Amino acid sequence: MDFESIKELAKHHKQMFGRIVKCEMYKLEDGRALAVARLHDDYHDMNLGILLSGTYRIEEIAGKMDRIPYPCCETKPLEMLSKLKGIGVLERGGMRQVRDRIPRNMACTHIYEMIESAFRAVFVGSYSILQQGWEEVLDLDFEEHRQLGIQSPVLAETCYAFHRESADPEALGRARRKIEEAHRKKAAIEAVKRGGGDP
Repeated sequence: MDFESIKELAKHHKQMFGRIVKCEMYKLEDGRALAVARLHDDYHDMNLGILLSGTYRIEEIAGKMDRIPYPCCETKPLEMLSKLKGIGVLERGGMRQVRDRIPRNMACTHIYEMIESAFRAVFVGSYSILQQGWEEVLDLDFEEHRQLGIQSPVLAETCYAFHRESADPEALGRARRKIEEAHRKKAAIEAVKRGGGDP
């Protein structure tokens, strides 16, 4: 069955449960980053904020539970968040460190879910931040982007798109040549700006 056929089965039936997890990432003027996550479902309404250093390490982390099924859920899991300071969000094993520092029986599975979603949002958002300012000089196609990702220690082997067996030396070579040319163009533009003339 395809997705539409499966989804069609829900027609005219009462929904038994629904959950939405939303994540946002912001680049702050001082070079730090901020990730905000919200989990909302039939039993929970929870929020999480993570302030990250310029190297994407957790500086501050805090949560708020506006609606929870049990009163005891609110205190200990939120207190435990401070143990996560210093974790590098973009480093491999970040979620493993979260679970090592906050044992499952002292935590909240929904906070884990928000943290993991926030880490993923930071991962994607940090990539778009790195691309800012290069749009005018760098034009990589999708395959060239992917081949660079396969070479990245952060992205390699993280999913099907970035598995090393799909490396294409020709596309990677094109991407690297375009990056070299973009660096030359950007340097020329910066030199003109410093000099006050036109490129």
